[in-house]
Amino acid sequence: MSSLFAAVELAPRDPILGLNEQFNADPNPAKVNLGVGVYYDDDGKLPLLRCVAEAEKQMVESPKARGYLPIDGIAAYDKAVQGLVFGADSEAVKAGRIATAQAVGGTGGLKVGADFL
Repeated sequence: MSSLFAAVELAPRDPILGLNEQFNADPNPAKVNLGVGVYYDDDGKLPLLRCVAEAEKQMVESPKARGYLPIDGIAAYDKAVQGLVFGADSEAVKAGRIATAQAVGGTGGLKVGADFL
């Protein structure tokens, strides 16, 4: 029995994520990876950043109820992003003509946008 996906053509390799492969293959010991993705230390290990450890500590020390966010995310964050992207004095922002919704990181936002289109 053939696979359901046997006739599906492979998508081209992602040019941005392919940079990581090129980086890993480069023998230069002084190389620095400035591409997208996760931050690694000089030993290629994922460090626990002090700021992240402190944030986790604060969350443990002051527990709060956690539940689902509103469907479009945190309103104050949405408003701040609108001001950052369009300018706080933008007429479109002031008139409420900008819609903002939060999505999962990375390519999740692209998927949400594609579904909308």
